[in-house]
Amino acid sequence: MNAADQDDRAVGRLTVTDLAGVVYSSGRVFDGLSTGRLDTENFLRTGSLDGVASRADLALLEDLRDAAQFVIDHAAHRIDAGFVQAINATLTRSAALHPGRLRTQEQAIGVTTSYGRHAPDALTEDQLQVLLDNATRSPDAEENALDLFVNLAKAQPFEDGNKRTAVFVANSLLIGADAGVLLTIPVDDNDPGVARAFNDLLARAYLYNEHEAVKTLLRRGGLTQISR
Repeated sequence: MNAADQDDRAVGRLTVTDLAGVVYSSGRVFDGLSTGRLDTENFLRTGSLDGVASRADLALLEDLRDAAQFVIDHAAHRIDAGFVQAINATLTRSAALHPGRLRTQEQAIGVTTSYGRHAPDALTEDQLQVLLDNATRSPDAEENALDLFVNLAKAQPFEDGNKRTAVFVANSLLIGADAGVLLTIPVDDNDPGVARAFNDLLARAYLYNEHEAVKTLLRRGGLTQISR
């Protein structure tokens, strides 16, 4: 079986519209996307700007669409440091000044949480590879995806777009493993407490190394069946 055949088998002819839940939930929770769920799906399916709320939303949606297309097109690719950098490099409109480039220690990149500031040390490519290898040791693809998301988000390896990059890396693994599920971010348009609870648990993973609680939440409310 050649590489193209392997990609077709792993992807199962997914389109970016199949990743609408990933795009919408990550955009909404991580970056304050104000465009609605149905309008997001319509944008991904047709490119229509009807319902897109702002130029900032458009830039964000275009970046998330490109990241989704990238992981679909490269689903059989090994999850290595170069691949993770390539995913971040698709975020050219709404994220880092230098997409795909690992940040430096001097940039002092971090994130402010309700528990304090999280400012991890910068990573080299070799250190990023070690993180990826450690996060993908389980025989269970879903567990590997959860570990990838939490550990990559926590490491903050890039200038910006770290959580977006992490969720698309996790989904690339799930698609490549033909797991039949995607990792979305818990969000309820009628209950802001859902996203608030997720952000709280992710912050605790950042500051207190409490990974299991946010992973449990994602197992219950983030892993969603691919509906075709």
